[in-house]
Amino acid sequence: MSVTVSKGDEAPVRGAGDPGGSTGYWIRVLLILVLLTEQAALAFALFTPALPKIAVKYSTTQVVWVMTALVLAAAIASPILGKLADVYGKKRILVVTAAIASLGALISAIAPTFPILLVGRFLSGVGFAFTALGYSLIRDIFPARLQAMSISIANTGVGVVTVVAPLISGFMLDRTDVSSVFWFSFALCAVGGLLTLFFVPETPLRAKVSVDWLGAFLLTVALFTVMLALSLGAGWGWLSGKTLGTLAVTVIFAVAWVVWERRCPEPLISIDVLASRKVGITLLAGGIAYGATTLTATLIPMLLQTPKEAADYGFGLSVTDMALWMLPGGILIVLGGVFVGATSKRIGFRQHLIGGSVLIALGAALLATTPDQAWQVVFGYGLIGFGSMIYAAIPNLVMMALPADQRAIGANFTGLSQSMFGGMLSSVGFALLAQHVITVGPAGPVYSSDGFFVGFMVAAGAALLGAILAFGITVGRRGQDL
Repeated sequence: MSVTVSKGDEAPVRGAGDPGGSTGYWIRVLLILVLLTEQAALAFALFTPALPKIAVKYSTTQVVWVMTALVLAAAIASPILGKLADVYGKKRILVVTAAIASLGALISAIAPTFPILLVGRFLSGVGFAFTALGYSLIRDIFPARLQAMSISIANTGVGVVTVVAPLISGFMLDRTDVSSVFWFSFALCAVGGLLTLFFVPETPLRAKVSVDWLGAFLLTVALFTVMLALSLGAGWGWLSGKTLGTLAVTVIFAVAWVVWERRCPEPLISIDVLASRKVGITLLAGGIAYGATTLTATLIPMLLQTPKEAADYGFGLSVTDMALWMLPGGILIVLGGVFVGATSKRIGFRQHLIGGSVLIALGAALLATTPDQAWQVVFGYGLIGFGSMIYAAIPNLVMMALPADQRAIGANFTGLSQSMFGGMLSSVGFALLAQHVITVGPAGPVYSSDGFFVGFMVAAGAALLGAILAFGITVGRRGQDL
């Protein structure tokens, strides 16, 4: 396996307005890429508030599949798109991915039936690859002085979505049909794709290999079945025949994939690289800590929107009020990413991952007490927000450890580990929460404070485990990243 520089592409091809590759030029390129890298966060922040109205519109009790379809598609598409990006160019695959995701949003917006809506959501799920494709492209084409900060911003621009998306969703859902959120997603994705096509330079790096389609198939089945089990295991029963049978298929295909990749002359990704301390432990530690933030992000809105009179906790907030309460935490997510970029040489990305994970654990533990004061919620979510510097630390660690010809697919494995652990921890957290239902009202079930205590403590424990595992990531003699 080797890396080549495409003929005529010894330097990145820049846009017509590029003043010699100035900092201003690269900032404009970064802002365009952020339009796409924000899509994964937008998929949750924009559509979660819309789920009740989607259930009413399509008269379904299976509305959870609106989100499950995205996660399944991400698991299937991400590694394949990553490998294609290494072979054919990251910008090219970014644009193709944007076209597919835009089509998915369009189908969802006009879907006359629930199954057609799910088809659209499945296609939209390929957009989860945007983040990894975006920061692997940054690693290839941006000046070295701007790479750490740009990769950090490309990942932690999510803070802006955390703040703005619920406000946008609430505004549209209160005034228009539920299809408006899909139209908004379509417009953002389509514009981002077009701007990328015309103004973002392509990487000159290519992996001179063929695509390992058998490896892609084996991995796809393994990922699809494990995500299916994680998504539906709580409903099926974790020890039921369906769940155990599905996980058995996962094990069979995962083992077959590893065996094949070790024998294949041009594997989808090197197993040795994937299992190395610099990559493997980063994916494990980062995925677990990231999963903790996924669980807390799902629990916090439920805590805030529970009416005061329904339980011994809760604030009865509207979607708009909830977004305002979460505003400081969203700002701190962005600042955490900037902090990582600004202190990468002095502190090191491993330390960012450890410190951020500890802050997430502390914030989750505070929220586990089901606080009854606004400042306690804001402070707890603020700790989680700044601790979300791990969003910036993880991809920087992985990019530094990966060979140039495996950056895109390796980056997509980062997204996969985050999606898998996020889905797993959310499923475990909600399975435990479901054992503490007080009553079922018009807006859904109301849980006891004990249920939230268990759910948030699962998140705190996961974040702390991520911090402990991160100590095993290989660093230089002075504690700096290799």
